[in-house]
Amino acid sequence: MMTGNNIATLYDLRGKNNIECEINKNDKQQDYIEFRIKDKNGDWIKSYINITELYGLIWLLVDKEQQQELMPVRQTEVRTYQGQHRIKLKRDMKKGEIVVANYHFEVPIKVEENIRALMGKKYQKPSGILIPSRIR
Repeated sequence: MMTGNNIATLYDLRGKNNIECEINKNDKQQDYIEFRIKDKNGDWIKSYINITELYGLIWLLVDKEQQQELMPVRQTEVRTYQGQHRIKLKRDMKKGEIVVANYHFEVPIKVEENIRALMGKKYQKPSGILIPSRIR
């Protein structure tokens, strides 16, 4: 984790106008980068760029594979519940036929634990209809 100010230099391929980037990380102002470049007189010209704008620029410069590498990956553990609904029909199809509808849904484990805590003693494990099948 970066703290305080950090300076990086972007070197000009011609060796004339290197760019210094100062990344500011403090409590007062955050999420910007100060770019400094020397003018013809040798004086520093400063520009302040929001990090999200710089990230957008980088996103435009890279190809699809590099974009995939830049995207954040979030992993959430979920529990999948699956079951069946059995419906006995009275019309349109033959009387007595049963329609079976399978279903499954995923619940993040943190949500499930919070629900258990809220319900306290009232919580009972799922009946045969809702069966946790796996954790991904």
